[in-house]
Amino acid sequence: MSVTVTIHFPVSDVAKAIEGLHGNAQFLEEITESTRGAGMLHHRFVSGDGELMSSTNGRPPSNSKASSTETQGRRRHGFYRMTGPPEITVFGSIDAPGTV
Repeated sequence: MSVTVTIHFPVSDVAKAIEGLHGNAQFLEEITESTRGAGMLHHRFVSGDGELMSSTNGRPPSNSKASSTETQGRRRHGFYRMTGPPEITVFGSIDAPGTV
């Protein structure tokens, strides 16, 4: 079974937050490599009105420390300009018609 983990980051300026992602490319690549080894299959950032969202799909984490460490590291590097705490949600996959 795989899980999808979403992290919603409320931000004050989406464009500046995206610039921050690009400005911290090396840090993000390091996180990607470490989580790939822990079972990550897919990762993507998306943006919305006043928020960024990180979506990761892979094997269930043995604990939430990886997501917590990633969130703390990103906050510490200051490239989200977060306006509040992130919201982390874990979804279990289901077998359903129309699944690709």
